Amino acid sequence: MNRANKETLLIKRIREGDEYAFEIAFLKYYAPLSRYIQKYVHSGDLAKSIVQEVFADIWENRTELDSDGHLRGLLYEAARNKALNYIKHQKISEEYIKRARQQQDDHYTLAKPFRDTPRKALLNATREAIENLPPKARRIFQLNRNEGLTYREIAGYLGISIKTVEAQMSRVLKKLRKSLSEYLPVLLVLGLWLTLS
Repeated sequence: MNRANKETLLIKRIREGDEYAFEIAFLKYYAPLSRYIQKYVHSGDLAKSIVQEVFADIWENRTELDSDGHLRGLLYEAARNKALNYIKHQKISEEYIKRARQQQDDHYTLAKPFRDTPRKALLNATREAIENLPPKARRIFQLNRNEGLTYREIAGYLGISIKTVEAQMSRVLKKLRKSLSEYLPVLLVLGLWLTLS
């Protein structure tokens, strides 16, 4: 039996759920595929991880394999595509991080004149305004702003309705805006006013 026929037979057996055939394919192609992908991603561990994902995808979608296809070509193409997608995602992530850092630097430069006395006074005033809230309202505010819970999650956690949470948050934000209104110029420069809206 020639190589092409062996490949076709292997695909057919994998397609039928033959774990032994899948193991043969894995043992045969895992190492060369990993070396091939390492040329793209420049990391042996990452290349192995990508190849493992490819094999997992092949097994999960085995019933969709073309029974007349060529296993080697399929594996190399799938691995290359996954590696390229990873590289593309990395570039997007790096660009996003770069932009976020630039915005942070710009923000820091803008906020520099306010970072000492006015900022400390603002932080103290904010803490005091939050401490002066009624206990239930303060708890709802802290769950939302500090813990990151949604209104629905807060309602479930405290055993109250979402409408109650919404009403409490609306009252809290109005009180905080009123209490901190004298700090509006500092808040605007620091970009913190948005967190109270």
